[in-house]
Amino acid sequence: MVLPNFAYVRPKSLKEAVQHLESKDARIHAGGTDLLGCLRDGVFTAGKIVSLSQLNDLRGVRFTKEGRLRIGSLTTITEVANDKEIQKHYPGLAKAASEVASPQLRHQGTLGGNLCQKPRCWYYRGEFHCLRKGGDRCYASQGENQFHCIFGSGGACYIVHPSDIAPVLVAFEATARVDGPKGARWVAVEKFHVLPGEDPHFHFPGRD
Repeated sequence: MVLPNFAYVRPKSLKEAVQHLESKDARIHAGGTDLLGCLRDGVFTAGKIVSLSQLNDLRGVRFTKEGRLRIGSLTTITEVANDKEIQKHYPGLAKAASEVASPQLRHQGTLGGNLCQKPRCWYYRGEFHCLRKGGDRCYASQGENQFHCIFGSGGACYIVHPSDIAPVLVAFEATARVDGPKGARWVAVEKFHVLPGEDPHFHFPGRD
């Protein structure tokens, strides 16, 4: 399947990027390892792709004056895994990053992308009009579900998030800066992902 048509923009500031992302059907392009696959497979559509490649302030690893570790969302997984300071002070994080996917995907994929990637349920990713894609059922409930969740589904969607890095960041009580039209806010990584049954963006049967 070929990629659908879409507009492509490369904003030069975070403010400009946020403005573009207010457009209907806009999607972020960072490393693109998950985005392009989802577009090709028809998991979702995009009218506009907003590339973050010009936003160098979102790259890199550093320690603040207070001794806190800051990692830009556009920092590649390989950079996280190979950083000497992370290996010294946060070896669990370096180890988790080193086990993400394949070397090629680690070179291209970003930390932010790893945290924000779509669930990898084969029904959601496949040609099934499942609950999460606007259908009326979760096929994993009675189908192949050995890698799906057993808690928090709300009796509906049984997806799990595939991030290798998120559990380690939760253990370290990490926070993520989230920028939007109303400014920036800090969210604990523990609260960044929600259980399927608690997702406010989807209407599940039996939940008004």
